[in-house]
Amino acid sequence: MITKIRLSSHRLSQFFLLCFAIYGLVFLSILAQFTPNVFMLEMIASFLPHLVLLGIVSSILLALFDAKFSIIGMVLTLIAATPFLTFSQFLSPTEAECPPTNCLTVITANVFARTEATIDLLELAEVEGADVVAMNESINLILASEYRPSFAAYETVIHAAWENMPRHMGNPITLSTNQPLRFQDRVLRYDTGGRAYIIADLDGDWSGTRLVAAHAMTPVSRTGLRTRNALLSAAGEAAAESDSFILMGDFNLTPWTPAFRKLPGKRAGDPRFTSTWPVALGPFGIPIDHIMFSDDLELVEFKPLEPDISDHYPILARFRRKD
Repeated sequence: MITKIRLSSHRLSQFFLLCFAIYGLVFLSILAQFTPNVFMLEMIASFLPHLVLLGIVSSILLALFDAKFSIIGMVLTLIAATPFLTFSQFLSPTEAECPPTNCLTVITANVFARTEATIDLLELAEVEGADVVAMNESINLILASEYRPSFAAYETVIHAAWENMPRHMGNPITLSTNQPLRFQDRVLRYDTGGRAYIIADLDGDWSGTRLVAAHAMTPVSRTGLRTRNALLSAAGEAAAESDSFILMGDFNLTPWTPAFRKLPGKRAGDPRFTSTWPVALGPFGIPIDHIMFSDDLELVEFKPLEPDISDHYPILARFRRKD
């Protein structure tokens, strides 16, 4: 039997208003699944796990005062939780043995345009034996002579920034790899808000595998949402042109939003239990950094790395070919 709690009418009114405000946000997160091009709804849906937790707590507390409203609120919360509970566009690592010569290790990280963060990331990549490092918000002059020695372990450094692109662009991105390449390109479209993406087709032992790195705009406005979706759509199509691909970067996109379902391949690791931003919130953050990959690749390891680089957790994925 649930014991009723006595509150003053003023306190009780405040409590009910708070619960209804939470349920209002929960309802909007449901609406976001059917109206994917409204940036405010997407921002709400991005924090779906937090809203579900608040909805459950509110329903439990509300049961002490009004069972009917509590049940309605719980049902609404469970409906909203469906994209989280049923999310399956990911693969967990198999943890199979994989010698470095047979594996391709990939790291993506946002370095926040900081020199020390760039160097720290490259040192971390060396410890992990990373074959590919994708940097989001890298430094515009990353290829200047004072920086290139830090990339000594990497045969190729592809940098997309304002000084080497046909027109002004937003945050630069850099892709470095120790694998031989047979093709590389930097793509800057007119509809992506000044954000570019990098394509690198591997040669040698990993011939036929395409790498695509992208950093999309934050969808905090109608323009931001439109340009983010345009970039991710173009980068996803470029990746899917190859039967074997790895698409990586800071997508500014959580898996609980309709736009995520349009990405090709599977995500490395279960994002429901992996926060990548902001570091200050730890496990209560949201996953907006991703590594997607094609069916021909086996994920043998996935993990977030040390968070000292920026306000994002770097993430690592290690692959081997299924054949």
